Amino acid sequence: MSEPFPDFPYHPDPRDTGSVEASDARCRACGLARGYIYAGPVFAVEELDNELCPWCIADGTAAERFDAEFTDTGVDVPDDVPADVIVQIARRTPGFSGLQQEHWLYHCGDGAAFLGVADDTTYRFRCRHCGKDLSYSDFA
Repeated sequence: MSEPFPDFPYHPDPRDTGSVEASDARCRACGLARGYIYAGPVFAVEELDNELCPWCIADGTAAERFDAEFTDTGVDVPDDVPADVIVQIARRTPGFSGLQQEHWLYHCGDGAAFLGVADDTTYRFRCRHCGKDLSYSDFA
């Protein structure tokens, strides 16, 4: 029986958004080939592109072992967002790739859920509390 795919409250379907891909690769953090590998950005000293499984991101193993972050959370974070939310998004949530520096959106004192990228390079989010749709765009 296979292990259930991890739950990411701030990135509900990273397989659909392309941040996690089917793969036979072994994870550098746990050494297991679990059928999926993270394909998004990794901010760490070591080069870890396509080398971490979503399970090790979800439980914090990857962030702890490699002092890694998966999202730049230092941009436009409202004062009412708790530090533990910022840590959850930066170190235990799959990030996403953008044309320019990607950043997370926040609403109702929490991080919003990343839903994906529209064809016009609009990054779509939804507030986890009030359901408001949020977005920003990249310009080439």
